[in-house]
Amino acid sequence: MDKTMWIPILLISSLPVSGAVWGEREVRGVVGRAITIDCHYAAEYRSGIKYWCDWRWNPCGVLVSTSGQTGRSGRVSITDNPARGIFTVTVEDLRSGDAGWYSCGIATSAEYRTLDVHLQVSDEPMSAPVLRYLSPANASRLGGSVSVSCESVHGSLPIHYTWFEKNEYGSSMILSGNQLVLSCKILRGQNRQYYCTASKNRGRISSEILNVKVFKGAGTCSYVTEMNNTVSGALWAESEVSGVVGRAISIDCRYAAVYRSHTKYWCRGTSRQCTHVVETNGKHGQSGRVSITDNPARGIFTVTVEDLHSGDAGWYSCGITTPGEPTFNVHLQVSEEPVSVPVLGFLSPANVSCLGGSVTVSCDSVRGSLPISYTWYEKTPSVDSKISDNNAIDLHCQSFKHQHHQYYCTASNQRGSKSSETVNVSISSSDVPCSFPVKINGTGLEYSCETSKRSKYTSRITYIFMSGVTVLLLILIIAFLWYRKRKSKESNCNTSHGEENNDIQEMAVLEGNLVYANLQQLGNNRAADHLDNNEGDLTYAVVNCQRESRSRHHVADNAVVYADVNFHRNCPKGNRKPQSTGTPENSETIYASVVS
Repeated sequence: MDKTMWIPILLISSLPVSGAVWGEREVRGVVGRAITIDCHYAAEYRSGIKYWCDWRWNPCGVLVSTSGQTGRSGRVSITDNPARGIFTVTVEDLRSGDAGWYSCGIATSAEYRTLDVHLQVSDEPMSAPVLRYLSPANASRLGGSVSVSCESVHGSLPIHYTWFEKNEYGSSMILSGNQLVLSCKILRGQNRQYYCTASKNRGRISSEILNVKVFKGAGTCSYVTEMNNTVSGALWAESEVSGVVGRAISIDCRYAAVYRSHTKYWCRGTSRQCTHVVETNGKHGQSGRVSITDNPARGIFTVTVEDLHSGDAGWYSCGITTPGEPTFNVHLQVSEEPVSVPVLGFLSPANVSCLGGSVTVSCDSVRGSLPISYTWYEKTPSVDSKISDNNAIDLHCQSFKHQHHQYYCTASNQRGSKSSETVNVSISSSDVPCSFPVKINGTGLEYSCETSKRSKYTSRITYIFMSGVTVLLLILIIAFLWYRKRKSKESNCNTSHGEENNDIQEMAVLEGNLVYANLQQLGNNRAADHLDNNEGDLTYAVVNCQRESRSRHHVADNAVVYADVNFHRNCPKGNRKPQSTGTPENSETIYASVVS
């Protein structure tokens, strides 16, 4: 393509690992003509940006991408149809230099998905030119002018057209160009015959004969034109189209500008009384499996038949609802077609296999009669074992029993069966999760874990680091909870001490009143000698609570309350007050530490 015609919208820095895009890998176009390439994609990529890039530049230079659902740059345009999962690339006015490798691509925020396509551009001989009406059907009967076009549908462009008139002496050139205008002014005699030739450097070929019958009366003129058994009209299409059972087919019906605002229809049969299958309601129409779309700007309405059946074969007509009812007859053939070699593609993120996740591989035959059934097999030393009846297979660690596995799928319909390339899986690690590079033979598609050793080492370092951080966080949380608990205890303890101090203060008010207490025999302390003579295990003592501790500082530091304990040999009778608040002469003062 002309390098000055494209604008690089994206630059793909490296080849993507895999893709979820599939379609024809080899397409062929003709010099000067247009070509369309359909790129199919998985539903999960509906919102991605679709693009078409040229691998003659490295990295792949994007020629056009979607902005919304369409995009255009120079001779290249792109249209996305998310409902059908197809985006279509159209290259107009093909040149020999356009041949080469390209890619259908989808760009998301995380990855690229591509399908490599090889475009071949050839110089082809032209087909026999087809004559078509470009004016209203009844113009000739009213004495008006009738325009007839001449066009070779196939063949390399440019093509030069020349009009000739046949007469009894041979043929004479009357016009250089692809359009002939007939009128009463130039028509002489009762019968005329015209034809055109299409020529280029590959040769020359002539069209069918255009017959004109002229009727002249008193001041009036009318004539009838006839070609290819069509009396008149300004509507044309491919007269023979072929479709495949289960697939869709589109038929383009072209019309003159004068019919832009009229209703277009598709009917079964060749007469003007045929029953309309579908017609435009505004610019669109739908009836069952058949839809119609009008494009007044291009002068084309397109009829699409989905899910073709064998019974759909037969004669149809493109038609326009207007006086004169211009129609064009189309013969539809529907055939059974064998499946093409199924194409494999990845439907999951590129690095999922390196992380032990599930890798999904799709299997799809682009051509062949529908329905097509798909079966997945695993290659084994003895007999290949069937593992799935779906067109996609999920590979994951739990499904692997050995270090190496090989899989393939088959696509089959009533006309035969074909097998895909092989999917190779190698288990790089027995850890959970394991890592397993996946490669599709012959396609260049693979999920590679080439840095698996480094990744594993890095993963261990990351694991150790994360474990250390986790332990540190746990320690901090435990320390915080312990601190909170201790503070709560100290608060309770202080409250308890306050209550005890209040009790001590109340006791101190007695000023000399004696409190009697039973003391368990201590066994070994300063009062042991006094306790040895006691009978039993009880010793009675008078406890004089002091107003102030012997050492204020000591009490404050250790929360200790001091008291005078006077031991008596005999049990005091009753709960009476002693005669003296002081310490008896025959008693010994013992200091006891009372700890809250």
